[in-house]
Amino acid sequence: MQFENIINTIQLGSCYDLIKDIPDKSIDLVYIDIPYLYQQGGSGTSSLGERTAKKRLELMGADEKYINNFSDKREALRIAKNTKSKDLQLTNIENGIDYSIFDELCRVMKNIYIYIWCSKLQINDIMNYFLKKGCNFEILVWCKTNPTPTTNNSWLPDIEYCLMFREKGTKLNHGYELKHKYYVSSANVYDKEMYKHPTIKPLEFVKQHILHSTQPNDIVLDCFCGSGTTCVACKETGRRYIGMEINKTYCDIAINRLNGIDANGQISIFANFENLDNEEIK
Repeated sequence: MQFENIINTIQLGSCYDLIKDIPDKSIDLVYIDIPYLYQQGGSGTSSLGERTAKKRLELMGADEKYINNFSDKREALRIAKNTKSKDLQLTNIENGIDYSIFDELCRVMKNIYIYIWCSKLQINDIMNYFLKKGCNFEILVWCKTNPTPTTNNSWLPDIEYCLMFREKGTKLNHGYELKHKYYVSSANVYDKEMYKHPTIKPLEFVKQHILHSTQPNDIVLDCFCGSGTTCVACKETGRRYIGMEINKTYCDIAINRLNGIDANGQISIFANFENLDNEEIK
């Protein structure tokens, strides 16, 4: 497929394959929310353990009806991990990623300039990879004011991490309001309900990052597109985008979201009705 034809689209498929169609040094910024790596082991027998297991099922793409059919979420998790049923649409995104994708991302970027949302367990590996390439870095955080309860022997899950790496010579745009390294809000339950994705990030924080690091009409790649937050942020800030998503359900949600339609089929009053078409589908 011609490169020009995938700009301002979301492609369905594995990014490990799709990225091979992107030419060298053609992308201005990569902005990704990678599949998180979680601590291995059981979820426990408490109500917190059941909530954790349910969260993992959601991350794996299990259907909501499937999740709720089991009173014992730990058993549901065990079965989900070992079932090949296509109805589950499992993506195994709780197990992290193959870091070889970073080699491809570095190939397609004009200069290394990347934002990576990741879990705490992934920070060390990712830092090592990009620091060896001589990149500058920042650790950005989303601070949640209403985190879920946890056990007495652990910290609250009230922070999510976003790592930013850029080669020397790349620039940040001016604007005091763009330069905060933290974002404070409640957990975005409303967005999760609207777009049915368990790890959706705050749109305003994503827009801040894109405005800080790109120019109008720049091309931003998100190869783990999810519900399309990065693509929406680009559309609202005058940047071009390329999205990739392996899960068809999320891909459809992201495309509809760009057209102002949420996952429940409701049309936003702010939608641009002239753009309600299928141009984003490739």
